[in-house]
This record gives sequence, C-alpha cells and structure tokens, in this order.
Amino acid sequence: MININERTENELRESANFIKQALNEGASYIEVDSGENEDEPIQINKEINESNFLPLKPGEFNNALAAIDGGSCNIVHARSFCVGMQRCGYTVYKKGKPIKEVIAEPDVITVSLGTTKDVFLPVYFDLLQESPDETPPFGQIVGRIRSLKEWEITENLVSNLEPGSVVLVDGSLRASVSLPHKLVQRICKKAADNGVHLAGVTKTSTLYWGKHSPLIPIIKRMGDRTYPDEAWYCCLSDIKKEISDSRWFGTIYVAKLSSASDYAFRIDINRDDQESPEKILANIAAFCQDPVYMGYPYPLAAIHNRVRITESEIEDFYYRLQSLALEEGIRMEDWNTLFSDFHELLDINE
Repeated sequence: MININERTENELRESANFIKQALNEGASYIEVDSGENEDEPIQINKEINESNFLPLKPGEFNNALAAIDGGSCNIVHARSFCVGMQRCGYTVYKKGKPIKEVIAEPDVITVSLGTTKDVFLPVYFDLLQESPDETPPFGQIVGRIRSLKEWEITENLVSNLEPGSVVLVDGSLRASVSLPHKLVQRICKKAADNGVHLAGVTKTSTLYWGKHSPLIPIIKRMGDRTYPDEAWYCCLSDIKKEISDSRWFGTIYVAKLSSASDYAFRIDINRDDQESPEKILANIAAFCQDPVYMGYPYPLAAIHNRVRITESEIEDFYYRLQSLALEEGIRMEDWNTLFSDFHELLDINE
C-alpha cells in the first residue's frame, strides 16, 4: 500500500472538497467546451430543474434504424510522418433485427509534413466540391478523413432510407474544424426533407454544468430523482430560439433510454426535423433494451465493435509493415531508430 505523507493527504482532502462543491453547484448556464482550435465556447442560458424532465416510453418501431461509426489509429509514427489506418461502416436494423451491414476495407494512409495537402484535399474535395479553408496538421489527417467518410455514409443513408427511418451517428450534430459547416448543414437539411430522423448520440460529452461539474452525471442524478423507475429525457436547449446561425445543428437532450439502465446519454436531434422529439427518442429507445448495452442503442454498439481497430489488429499491421520494409532493404536498426520511443521504456520500468 502506498505511503501518503501529510502534505499529499491535505491535497487529496482539498480535492475531495472540490468534488463535493462541484456536485452541489447550481447552474445558471451550461457551457459547451469548444475543443482544440475552435472558437469560444457556447453558453446556453437556461435554468435546469425538475420541470424540464419528462417521462419516456420506448415505442414500437417498425421502420429502419441505421447506425454509423468509424475507427482510426496510427500504425507507426516517426514525428515527421506517420502511417495510419481508418475504416468506417454502417448497420441497418428493422424490427429489432439486423438486415444489412457494410464494413469498408481499411484505408492505410501515409502522410508526412510535406504531403498533408496532397493526402487530404482529394477526400475533402470529393465530398464538398471545394478546397478546405485549412489543411489539418499531418498528425490529424487520418482522424479527419475518418470523420468525413462517416458523414459521407450518413448522407447516403438519409438519401436512400424510407421516410420515418432513424439514422444515428456517433457524436454530436455540430460543425467544427473536423466537420465543415456546409457539410453538416447539407446533410441535416437532406434528412429533414426526406423524412429521415437524424440524431447524434454522444457517449462522453464536453458539456459541463455551472463552472466545474460534468453535465451528464448531474442531469442523470436529477432525472433519476424525478422519475426513479422510468426512462426520461430533458431538453437542454431550444437551439432554434436560443442559438441562431451557429455551428450547432441539433437540439440537445439528455436521455435515459431504459428504466433499467445506469446510464444517460446526450442526444442531438436534427433541428430541422419536424417530428416531435418524444417520438424520435421513443423510437431510439426501442433499440436500447439489450441486456448487454442496456440504455444504449445496440446498433451503435454493434457497428462500433465491428469497425474499431483493435490492439491485435494494429500489432498485425505493424509487423506486416515492418516485414515489407525489411524486404525493401530497410535495416532493422534504421527501423528502430525511426520508431523507437523512450516513453515505452519508461512505461515498462514503472
């Protein structure tokens, strides 16, 4: 057992007191953390109390529900260049059963400080028919391409599924440096025009309550006290009225989608959608009763598990890349010079 001295004990006590104060803090606003390279955070001026919570009954949903996700990773990183990989896919469920699944083959992407524009521009231009305002740093290229590919699939689904279907994306309905305003706006409008209900489900959120506390756990605590044995939802903001001409294309809710769940999630519903949010959330909740993923849409869980790139896969690709490099005449000592990381030695000896 670790020996804690008096100074550390006092610092831990101060931290515990901070946590206590954060849990008891009231909120006169909800702030959305802007993230790296973003504009200032958005503050949603809205008091949250018990009257904001409404009970939710999972619906009988017979239309299609589609879920999209993607995964990406670095295979090797040499500071000035990297070899990465991304893959995306989607699944479609109807009446609780999968009827279609498409998983793209992985894309291996090699990018350096000098080739970022050459690698990123074709993918961006193909989707938006224009050049980007800025080229991401080379270390972000693989993740940015994955995000664009996910939304390319989203656009295809909202264009082709029957009216009344639901399309779920992993994340918010928010334009950002990663997702161009023009793209998100176009797809949200197309979904509404086609009668397809587009929603974003966020597992971890940068929303926070007051000045300190993470929002979702605080909202869940309040919701469970208001409706202790039921599913429920809470609207955080009427985006149409409160935030005009913004990067946000979804009205933000927090919802506990199963009465038996220990979790609540942030859900953004396309603000152009004319359907009642209660009905859309009830339709999503119909897919949240799986005992393994209770309260979370299991089509999203299923596609996440199919597209995520596992440690064993990364290892396989690493050693295959290494083997090919050696076949090309690269010496092992040169390989190790390029890709060895002293942090790994430090971690091993901890």
